[in-house]
Amino acid sequence: MGVVFSRLLQTIRLERDAFVWMDFNDRATGDAAILVAITQVLLAFANGVSLLGLLNPSTLIRIMISGLIFWLVYSGATYAIARFIFDGGGGYPFYLRVAGFAYPTLLMTIVGSLLFDTFVLALLVGAALFIVLVATGVSYISDLDRMKSYGAAIGGYAAVVIIQTILSGFRIF
Repeated sequence: MGVVFSRLLQTIRLERDAFVWMDFNDRATGDAAILVAITQVLLAFANGVSLLGLLNPSTLIRIMISGLIFWLVYSGATYAIARFIFDGGGGYPFYLRVAGFAYPTLLMTIVGSLLFDTFVLALLVGAALFIVLVATGVSYISDLDRMKSYGAAIGGYAAVVIIQTILSGFRIF
């Protein structure tokens, strides 16, 4: 786990070595999945789910599926925008890795909820660093300029919000 957290810190510091490692290391996808799972548990605690509540298998599965769906859909949408709209490069597994390693920055929504009363502002605070990290990874792998990389990262987030809104009746998100 030490290597994972070391690479996570490198990713947060926007060091190129972290993105190169994600590009060439297939194990990084599993590490990203672990980071998504840990982040989901921490976000559940922040939203008032107790430790006993997490021991309930249905609650834990719902929380994990929610994070997994966000991660997969966001990565897919960002990949599709970068690849097919902006004609960038890279494969879907790299986008999964970058989004997975950026996922823990969504914990900033907790800070945003403490600072602001509105959900939208808290979401913007939480999503800002996430978008920056993903856009940096997109620009590395896809050879796109900064504007297109940010467009892909923001477009992926917008796609997830739209899909969450459509599927909100299923209680998955």
